[in-house]
Amino acid sequence: MNSIIICEGSTDSILLQYFLRTAYGWEDTKDHIPLSSQFKTFRKLQKQGRILCIGGSGGVSQIKNKFDYILELNSLAADHEQYDKIIILTDRDEVETETVFCEELRQILSERNVQTTQQIKNNSWIHSRMKNGQGKEISVDLLLLIIPFEQTGAMETFLLNSIAQEDTYDDTIIQLGNAFVDTVDPDKRYLSKRRYMTKAKFDVYFSVRTAAEQFVERQNLLKHIPWEKYLLIQDSFKQFADL
Repeated sequence: MNSIIICEGSTDSILLQYFLRTAYGWEDTKDHIPLSSQFKTFRKLQKQGRILCIGGSGGVSQIKNKFDYILELNSLAADHEQYDKIIILTDRDEVETETVFCEELRQILSERNVQTTQQIKNNSWIHSRMKNGQGKEISVDLLLLIIPFEQTGAMETFLLNSIAQEDTYDDTIIQLGNAFVDTVDPDKRYLSKRRYMTKAKFDVYFSVRTAAEQFVERQNLLKHIPWEKYLLIQDSFKQFADL
């Protein structure tokens, strides 16, 4: 079975990879596949013969285009090459409204001749049928996750809190960085959304901790975060168990 998670950006894609490896036992393949050129960041994981890809689309405005592209690939695919499960993951702050977003996805399904009797709604698997490149009917399941990544609910915040609990020195750096982000842009000219604030705090800490672009050190930090505990905070991610 092949599955894909379409998310907003590179940070989401990277953190999801580590979360899925720790919480659900997926393994990184480091394989490069042609599809990766369509995404800003892309990773292919495997588990017990199953494949899971994670694609950072480059912003919420690109998610629908990537979704449409995956359905196009399915319509051209040979047997067993299609993506059987598609997850769209985005932040509630970034979509216009949930109703509009769901309607736009429904329109894409219609244009790609994907048949379903279910309404698209948040946090619920939708079962559908379409034809592959050989004219055979295939099953495709869609899951939309529009999540309010508030405070400790954001993966970046969870990561920073985990680091702070392990080291008082880093805790001080994180607190000072957070205070800086909270006050540096009082007119909200650049940090105009809550999600931007969250990402900025994450970036500030890593800019200090790994200022010399020490990729290995960043990897080691991410590997040792207890991502399995994140399920206690972000209940919606329990849906990933179905992949």
